Amino acid sequence: MNFLKVLIYYILIGFLGWNFFYFIFTSTWFDIKEINIDGNDYLNSETVVKQGGINFHTNLFHFNTMRAGSSLLKHPWIADVSIKKILPDKLNINITERQPGIILYYNELFYLISEEGVILSASEQFYDDFDLYIVTGLDISNKKTGDIVDSQEYENIQRIIYALENIFPDQFYKIQVISNEEHILFYKNKQIRVRIKDGDQLIDEWYLLERALQKVIQEETPIQEINMKYKERLSIILKE
Repeated sequence: MNFLKVLIYYILIGFLGWNFFYFIFTSTWFDIKEINIDGNDYLNSETVVKQGGINFHTNLFHFNTMRAGSSLLKHPWIADVSIKKILPDKLNINITERQPGIILYYNELFYLISEEGVILSASEQFYDDFDLYIVTGLDISNKKTGDIVDSQEYENIQRIIYALENIFPDQFYKIQVISNEEHILFYKNKQIRVRIKDGDQLIDEWYLLERALQKVIQEETPIQEINMKYKERLSIILKE
């Protein structure tokens, strides 16, 4: 008799459990109806949803957060992502976007490249919505959107930008790469070119350039170039 009661009890529990799981996995009550996205300063919500392969009215218990996260991380703008299910019908997506670092002009295209060197986009048109330095002379070969520019030259550019932003903010707009040990900076307000070795030299000998710029601007000297490529030496080349 006790055995029969126990058997009936487990059958009842199993039946209720099966019906419970059948309900939560099939009921429209748990379909995704709201998606909250945070951290997308550059990407619009539609792009995030599409990249993640997220469909409204998908049952929340069937939704694979790991698969959606992996898909989102394939987008060049997205550096990190977390996805949380909120019962009964919501998804919270928090993304960390890469920050634009430079605009590279190469092979007749304008490449937007992140601070880490990831190519975010490529366009035939020039758009500077981020007020970035323009870089020329950097060879990225056949790299495409999503690839990483991991050359020593790019590290040198980042070092130069660090120096400019901290010592000469808003004074230069363009960097031309000649080689790993030679770069040309373009001054914003005057047609002045500054030839340097690298960012470390600019940090160590900034006072030489500051004095030269002050002198040239005050005296309105028509110059072709300021050359400070060689250590502790600076020369001003006048226009002919």
